Amino acid sequence: MVSHLRDDSAIDRFATSIGDWLLTQRFGSVVPVAYRHFLWEPSPDWRTSPPNVVIELTVEDPPPPPDNWRSLPFEEQVRAWHWPEADTGDAEMAAVAYALTREIPAGLAPLRPVTIKFLARSEAEASSRPPASG
Repeated sequence: MVSHLRDDSAIDRFATSIGDWLLTQRFGSVVPVAYRHFLWEPSPDWRTSPPNVVIELTVEDPPPPPDNWRSLPFEEQVRAWHWPEADTGDAEMAAVAYALTREIPAGLAPLRPVTIKFLARSEAEASSRPPASG
């Protein structure tokens, strides 16, 4: 752990600034509506894999698949139910580029301090509902 080398409040401010910025952006079909963040420490040897901030970005649901989606090859069927890779790639790269314009807090990966995890709005809403009682 590198907790004694990092400033958790600076990391929180850093992540919040990126998340807030993402909420003002649109990346094709990727339309952010909310976020939360956490620190990911990928390895016990942080010098080879330093921690980074993960922003779990809730976005509008992906566009509906084409009417003929069942006739597509399996890999294309799977992709048809998600956001276009170019749009998610653009969002991820924009977040990294924006992060690199900020002061990177000590203890974070200097070249890739942030990663984006996408979550569909309907998925986020479903997981936040209390279980049905019977």
